[in-house]
Formats: sequence, structure tokens, C-alpha cells
Amino acid sequence: MKDCIFCKIVKGEVPSKKVLENEKVIAFKNIHPVAEVHLLIMPKEHIESIMHIQNSDFFGELVMAAKELIKKNNIENGYKLMFNGGKYQAIPHLHWHLLGGKLEDESDILNQT
Repeated sequence: MKDCIFCKIVKGEVPSKKVLENEKVIAFKNIHPVAEVHLLIMPKEHIESIMHIQNSDFFGELVMAAKELIKKNNIENGYKLMFNGGKYQAIPHLHWHLLGGKLEDESDILNQT
């Protein structure tokens, strides 16, 4: 997609702090982290949301990337891996948020689940 900020990151047109990249997946640090570890993991192919998935060729790559990053960041004992969608999805490019470590707002109900 032409104006997608995440597609521009994939193409190298917008800088990011990449932590993992392979043929199908890229992961980078969130510029507005809400936790000590806050990474975005996404397919390089533009897929707007989970509702727009036509095939799941990339899904195993996402899972393996998440697993690698969880181990690399030593957060096996406590992490969140989340999709957002609809009004909760700020960027229309499918992505996971991987959160771990100290959370910014530990009283937030989402941090207690």
C-alpha cells in the first residue's frame, strides 16, 4: 500500500530500530513503548487486518519470530502478544504487539489479564 507507514519501514523508506528480519517478517521497536519490551512483529506483505488474511503462508513465520524475540528478550515468564483490530488498530497493516518486562501502567486492566 502506497501510504502505509509500515510498508515504508519494510522498504527502508522510513527508519526503524529493527530487531529481526527475514524474507516474510520484520520486527522493530515501537516508537511509543508502553512496556520495557514493546516490539511490533508483522508480515512484510501488506495485509490490512486479520479480517483481510487470504492465506496463512506467513503465519508460521510470525509465530517463530515471536518465539525468538521472547527468548532473546528473556521474557518467557511474562509477556503479551496481541493483535489489534477495527477501531483499536491504529495502523492498517497487520501486526502483533509483543510486550514484556515492566509495564508503564501496571494498574491498567489490560495489564492485569
